[in-house]
Amino acid sequence: MSEAAAGLLVRRNRAGGFGEEEFGPILRRARQASARLLNVEESEIALVPNTSFGVNLGAALVDAGPPGRILVSQGEFPANVLPWKALEPRGFEVDLVATDEKGLPVEERLIAALDGDDVRVLTVSAVQFATGFRLDLERLGRVCRERNVLFCVDAIQALGAGALNARECHIDVLACGGQKWLCSPWGSGFAYVRKELQEGFAPPIVGWLSVRGAGRLQATPHYELDWLGDARKFEIGTLGLQDYLGLARSIEIFLEMGLDAVRQHILMLQAPLLEWIESRSDVRLVTPLDARRRAGILSFIPADLDRAVAALQAHGVIFSVRGGVIRFSPHYYNTLDEIETVVRILDSAGR
Repeated sequence: MSEAAAGLLVRRNRAGGFGEEEFGPILRRARQASARLLNVEESEIALVPNTSFGVNLGAALVDAGPPGRILVSQGEFPANVLPWKALEPRGFEVDLVATDEKGLPVEERLIAALDGDDVRVLTVSAVQFATGFRLDLERLGRVCRERNVLFCVDAIQALGAGALNARECHIDVLACGGQKWLCSPWGSGFAYVRKELQEGFAPPIVGWLSVRGAGRLQATPHYELDWLGDARKFEIGTLGLQDYLGLARSIEIFLEMGLDAVRQHILMLQAPLLEWIESRSDVRLVTPLDARRRAGILSFIPADLDRAVAALQAHGVIFSVRGGVIRFSPHYYNTLDEIETVVRILDSAGR
């Protein structure tokens, strides 16, 4: 992936090294790969620079209709809350649904909150960024579709750590940046907008390539807003080709490996950590033990946070801390030996 993107970047900086005819095929390749990843049609994919842009697409779609309630689980990443909060001055109400005592979303509460004719959208992260909790998107999406509520999903912590079928999950709008589990360049990403929703939805931000004939400059002399007939109308003009070539190649590699195989590898890597946590009465697991509720993130609270953090940092272990919780995110490139080394470090620090 990096070689393909780097090679294109070098050629673009050389006189005559990059041909204009490469523009369309590279972006088409990224859309096609993203569509295969989600099991949707290429016409339902817009290339966007990050998750936030895709979430804002969902907010703009909701804003085109009458005001009402917007359901969000408490503890969501800000990128999946702030765009919805921005609708409040226009009469919408953002309803933060309480989590459980561990800070995990409660699907029964989300479903119960869907009662009422004033609910316009349920927006969730497929996998919670701090806890690693994996939602049952198919269940939530089915209820949303039955009640004619828009279902929007932030998928950045899910895609690449496993498969996600947007069609089977009844998702209306999905947003995903490429830089996390998809191992793609910063500034690359995509949004899925279900085709049945596209026709009556004008782009909230207009790009010069959003209209028919834009590729032929003389074909649009009167500047008509004749939108393209698919999700490309939501793209914002000239995109960083090297980033989207990197996105395309990275997704293709994941599809070649098989997302189920990647998921099984991640679960195998998590096993030694889970066994160690279960053996320690002074360590609390935050991520659910049930494999159906886990993706790539594994979060826990050690007995002595500062000591555990210092020990891991001293050995060059890469991890993060979120609100007093240690978070590990092993991926396909990690090995069992590495994870077992981490367990030994934690065990030594804990004693």
